[in-house]
Amino acid sequence: MSLKSRVYRGKSGQWAFITHRITGFLVFAFLLLHIVDVSLIARPRLYDQVHELYGNVLLRLFEVGLLFALVYHSLNGLRIVMIDFFPGSIRNERTVLVAVTVISVGATLAGGYVIMKPFIEGRLL
Repeated sequence: MSLKSRVYRGKSGQWAFITHRITGFLVFAFLLLHIVDVSLIARPRLYDQVHELYGNVLLRLFEVGLLFALVYHSLNGLRIVMIDFFPGSIRNERTVLVAVTVISVGATLAGGYVIMKPFIEGRLL
Protein backbone atom coordinates (compact mmCIF):
# COMPACT_ATOMS: atom_id res chain seq x y z
CA MET A 1 0.00 0.00 0.00
CA SER A 2 1.47 3.33 -1.02
CA LEU A 3 1.73 6.34 1.28
CA LYS A 4 -0.61 8.29 -0.99
CA SER A 5 -3.41 5.78 -0.49
CA ARG A 6 -3.04 6.02 3.32
CA VAL A 7 -3.38 9.81 3.49
CA TYR A 8 -6.85 10.81 4.64
CA ARG A 9 -8.46 13.21 2.24
CA GLY A 10 -11.17 14.91 4.22
CA LYS A 11 -14.52 15.78 2.76
CA SER A 12 -16.35 19.06 3.17
CA GLY A 13 -17.56 18.24 6.67
CA GLN A 14 -14.03 17.78 7.96
CA TRP A 15 -12.85 21.04 6.38
CA ALA A 16 -15.87 22.85 7.85
CA PHE A 17 -14.98 21.41 11.27
CA ILE A 18 -11.35 22.55 10.98
CA THR A 19 -12.15 26.04 9.69
CA HIS A 20 -14.85 26.46 12.35
CA ARG A 21 -12.31 25.69 15.09
CA ILE A 22 -9.66 27.97 13.58
CA THR A 23 -12.04 30.91 13.14
CA GLY A 24 -13.41 30.33 16.63
CA PHE A 25 -9.90 30.52 18.06
CA LEU A 26 -9.17 33.71 16.10
CA VAL A 27 -12.38 35.35 17.32
CA PHE A 28 -11.52 34.33 20.91
CA ALA A 29 -8.01 35.78 20.56
CA PHE A 30 -9.50 39.02 19.23
CA LEU A 31 -11.89 39.22 22.19
CA LEU A 32 -8.98 38.87 24.60
CA LEU A 33 -7.10 41.62 22.77
CA HIS A 34 -10.23 43.77 22.78
CA ILE A 35 -10.58 43.39 26.56
CA VAL A 36 -6.99 44.57 27.02
CA ASP A 37 -7.61 47.39 24.54
CA VAL A 38 -10.71 48.62 26.36
CA SER A 39 -8.97 48.38 29.73
CA LEU A 40 -6.57 51.08 28.52
CA ILE A 41 -9.34 53.67 28.69
CA ALA A 42 -8.07 54.58 32.17
CA ARG A 43 -4.83 55.76 30.51
CA PRO A 44 -6.10 58.09 27.75
CA ARG A 45 -2.72 58.85 26.18
CA LEU A 46 -1.80 55.17 25.84
CA TYR A 47 -5.33 54.39 24.63
CA ASP A 48 -5.00 57.01 21.88
CA GLN A 49 -1.57 55.69 20.88
CA VAL A 50 -2.91 52.14 20.57
CA HIS A 51 -5.85 53.29 18.46
CA GLU A 52 -3.55 55.31 16.25
CA LEU A 53 -1.62 52.09 15.67
CA TYR A 54 -4.88 50.40 14.61
CA GLY A 55 -5.03 52.82 11.67
CA ASN A 56 -1.92 51.14 10.21
CA VAL A 57 -2.59 49.43 6.85
CA LEU A 58 -1.21 46.10 8.10
CA LEU A 59 -3.51 46.05 11.11
CA ARG A 60 -6.42 47.07 8.89
CA LEU A 61 -5.70 43.99 6.76
CA PHE A 62 -5.82 41.91 9.94
CA GLU A 63 -9.22 43.49 10.65
CA VAL A 64 -10.42 42.32 7.24
CA GLY A 65 -9.25 38.81 8.17
CA LEU A 66 -11.07 39.10 11.48
CA LEU A 67 -14.21 40.16 9.63
CA PHE A 68 -13.99 36.99 7.52
CA ALA A 69 -13.45 34.88 10.66
CA LEU A 70 -16.48 36.44 12.38
CA VAL A 71 -18.81 36.09 9.41
CA TYR A 72 -17.69 32.57 8.50
CA HIS A 73 -17.78 31.34 12.11
CA SER A 74 -21.28 32.69 12.69
CA LEU A 75 -22.74 31.41 9.41
CA ASN A 76 -21.07 28.02 9.80
CA GLY A 77 -22.47 27.84 13.33
CA LEU A 78 -25.94 28.38 11.88
CA ARG A 79 -25.21 25.63 9.34
CA ILE A 80 -24.27 23.29 12.20
CA VAL A 81 -27.48 24.15 14.07
CA MET A 82 -29.47 23.48 10.89
CA ILE A 83 -27.87 20.04 10.56
CA ASP A 84 -28.46 19.28 14.26
CA PHE A 85 -32.13 20.26 14.25
CA PHE A 86 -33.02 19.05 10.77
CA PRO A 87 -31.25 15.70 10.26
CA GLY A 88 -32.54 15.47 6.67
CA SER A 89 -30.52 18.55 5.79
CA ILE A 90 -27.32 16.50 5.93
CA ARG A 91 -27.99 15.65 2.27
CA ASN A 92 -27.42 19.33 1.40
CA GLU A 93 -24.50 19.83 3.80
CA ARG A 94 -21.92 20.48 1.09
CA THR A 95 -24.16 22.91 -0.82
CA VAL A 96 -24.88 24.87 2.35
CA LEU A 97 -21.15 24.94 3.18
CA VAL A 98 -20.42 26.39 -0.25
CA ALA A 99 -23.15 29.01 0.32
CA VAL A 100 -21.66 29.86 3.74
CA THR A 101 -18.23 30.30 2.15
CA VAL A 102 -19.52 32.40 -0.76
CA ILE A 103 -21.56 34.66 1.53
CA SER A 104 -18.58 34.99 3.90
CA VAL A 105 -16.24 35.99 1.08
CA GLY A 106 -18.82 38.43 -0.34
CA ALA A 107 -19.46 40.06 3.03
CA THR A 108 -15.72 40.25 3.67
CA LEU A 109 -15.09 41.94 0.33
CA ALA A 110 -17.83 44.51 1.01
CA GLY A 111 -16.77 45.13 4.61
CA GLY A 112 -13.10 44.98 3.68
CA TYR A 113 -13.64 47.80 1.22
CA VAL A 114 -15.07 49.95 4.00
CA ILE A 115 -12.20 49.04 6.35
CA MET A 116 -9.56 49.75 3.71
CA LYS A 117 -11.30 52.77 2.14
CA PRO A 118 -8.91 55.40 3.61
CA PHE A 119 -5.98 53.63 1.98
CA ILE A 120 -7.81 52.96 -1.29
CA GLU A 121 -8.65 56.67 -1.57
CA GLY A 122 -5.08 57.62 -0.73
CA ARG A 123 -5.78 59.33 2.56
CA LEU A 124 -4.33 57.95 5.76
CA LEU A 125 -5.98 58.14 9.14
